[in-house]
This record gives sequence, C-alpha cells and structure tokens, in this order.
Amino acid sequence: MDKELLLDEALSFLGLNHFSTEDDLKASYHRLAKKYHPDTGEFTSEILFQELQKNYEYLKKYFESNKSFESFASGKKEEATRAERSNPVPSDPIFIVYKKAKEEETKAILNYFEKTKLSPLNLDEAKNNALAQLRSKLDPVCRIYLDIAKNHPNSIWANDSKSSLDRLSVWWKQGPS
Repeated sequence: MDKELLLDEALSFLGLNHFSTEDDLKASYHRLAKKYHPDTGEFTSEILFQELQKNYEYLKKYFESNKSFESFASGKKEEATRAERSNPVPSDPIFIVYKKAKEEETKAILNYFEKTKLSPLNLDEAKNNALAQLRSKLDPVCRIYLDIAKNHPNSIWANDSKSSLDRLSVWWKQGPS
C-alpha cells in the first residue's frame, strides 16, 4: 500500500492532520484508547482497539523517522486550524452509521434501566411496559447492524455488528412461563 495513503489513513483514524505534533498524537491515542478498549470502553469488540494500536505504532515510527509530520506536508499551510484539530471528519461512512447505532443502543438501554429501577428483569411485554419501548428503540439499531453485517462483510464493523446483534437478542428471548 502506498505510504502516503497509509499515513492519511492513520492520521484520519486518530483524528489528526499533517501538522499534528507528537503531543497531539499521544493525547489522541490516550483519548481513543479509553474509548475503544474492549474491557473499559464503549465497544465490546477488540477490532477498534487493534486498529488504534496499529495506526498509533505506524505514526510513532513515521514520527521518529521524520521528526515531524510537517515534512510530509510540503506546500501546505504552516499550521492547521484549531477547528480542524478538534473536529476531524471520519472518513469511513460505515463507521459513522455504526457509531450512531451504537449511541442509540446505549441510550435506549440506559433509558430502560432508568425506568425500571429496582424492578426484577422481566422479558414478558405484558408485565413489563418499558420492555416494549426498549424493543421499539432497538429495532432500528438492529436493522443497521444487520445491514452492516450483510452488505459490508469486509468492513471492520461487520464482526462488531454481528456481536452486537447477538448481545441484543437477549431482549427478545422469552423467560420461563
């Protein structure tokens, strides 16, 4: 793969640009490591964390060999704007859809548990009104995960979407009668 393309991909993944500093790299890595770690972050899959590690290592090596990203960016502006640094645009459209679904999933489940405080979990809609609301909020999320898994099987989000579908299926299982 072309080195320029690899660099652009790594910078994009970490939300950096060609004018980022080594401190920016470290700060972005720590922020994303907290977010993507499968044990403590927002996602249950290890894929994002592995991608983060791969891109971080690539940028560290690039940084060491070039001592700055600026040498790559000849002919570009001397400094990137603050807005560009703080609000990077993700380049993967599947990620954008996946991330939105993950946010909706989290919001729906948290809302369910807020409504049912101290109530035993009951998967019978007739006895649990909040369950019907949760299921209706999770239906579009599950359709998005299913679409990603079926229509984008080579995406890094496909396996995590399948895992999410498996995990969410518990909300439709019927308990003992």
